[in-house]
Amino acid sequence: MVELGAPRNGIALYAQLETYLRERIVDGTLPPGSRLPTEMKLAQQHGMSRNTVRQAMSALVHEGLLERVQGRGTFVRQGATYTPLTPETEKRIGVVLTYTGDQLNMELLIGIDQAAKSRGYQVSFSYSEERASQQARDVERLRTDRVAGLIIFPLSNGLDDPVIARLQADGIPLVLVDRYLPELATDYVVADNFGGGYRATEHLLILGHTQVAFVYLSNADLRTTSVRDRWEGYRAALRDHGLRYDERLVFAFPARSTVADDGSYMEFITQADRPSAVCMVNDIQAPALFQAARRFGLRIPDDLAVIGFDDLSFAAHLNPPLTTVAQPRMEIGIRAAHLLINRIEGDTEPPKQVVLPASLVIRESCGARLRIQQSVEKGTTRP
Repeated sequence: MVELGAPRNGIALYAQLETYLRERIVDGTLPPGSRLPTEMKLAQQHGMSRNTVRQAMSALVHEGLLERVQGRGTFVRQGATYTPLTPETEKRIGVVLTYTGDQLNMELLIGIDQAAKSRGYQVSFSYSEERASQQARDVERLRTDRVAGLIIFPLSNGLDDPVIARLQADGIPLVLVDRYLPELATDYVVADNFGGGYRATEHLLILGHTQVAFVYLSNADLRTTSVRDRWEGYRAALRDHGLRYDERLVFAFPARSTVADDGSYMEFITQADRPSAVCMVNDIQAPALFQAARRFGLRIPDDLAVIGFDDLSFAAHLNPPLTTVAQPRMEIGIRAAHLLINRIEGDTEPPKQVVLPASLVIRESCGARLRIQQSVEKGTTRP
């Protein structure tokens, strides 16, 4: 038995085990009806915790590859067989992402490619650059190239999408990533944006802030599900902590608010009733906000606490390092590719909505360590 060991290449242990078992179900090593070892036995065999094993098994149950039988154990489902592709279709999937050079898109693609290759598929990909006309051309080109199915990162600010609706109507296997479309019942794989927004806001509230702002960029507004779900988490945390939601604390900044053009942020932090803390819908805005704060003489986190979202590679290297919410970008790609290939190979179950956990990464920009230090100096461990 292979021991998977520690996380590698950014892939969590449970995802490694999930892929390992899935491959053996697909290639027939674990045929339908096979009984799997117990969680304890798998944990010992693969050098991981029982909770990690349980997480991997639950994902495969959710995909319909395994089934749990009360009092008997976990078995490979009888329906977990795969039909061959038609002769007219190549063993290849198409991927349409949003931006080239964007870390989120790049890591999604790495995960998709890794999972596809493990199943014997190749990947053809393109980028819409958030333009509907480009997305339509890319999808048509991939269909002409006879891909077996498509993974699509939806455009911003849409409740539906005629291109995606047409794919559905034509019976093309399809999975959305990062975002979903509320008016279309599709398979999708996303991070827990609601939970991430909730935890970020709650963390600031626990630290004593009562004027917490929520900020996003105008090119992806509250119609974009990833943004809206983070905003909904923000609202829910305020409500649960007895604070009234205030529209005046919700700001949309121009799409190109950067370090080189931080005027919008200056206006935001110099208003008379400015917030003492900020939940940002992503990390990209943080450098411009940090620069504007310095220009106005505000110290982060002493005068303004900041939490981002995404945990991009630069976040830990800002001054101060950015507290943020990490989402499992590569794992989203991995799960989406396996879900799509399952559809291509015969899975006809109802649409699956896969929501992967997001985690709060606490660094210096939120002020938690500063509050703890101040509390210790005052002779108490309470923040």
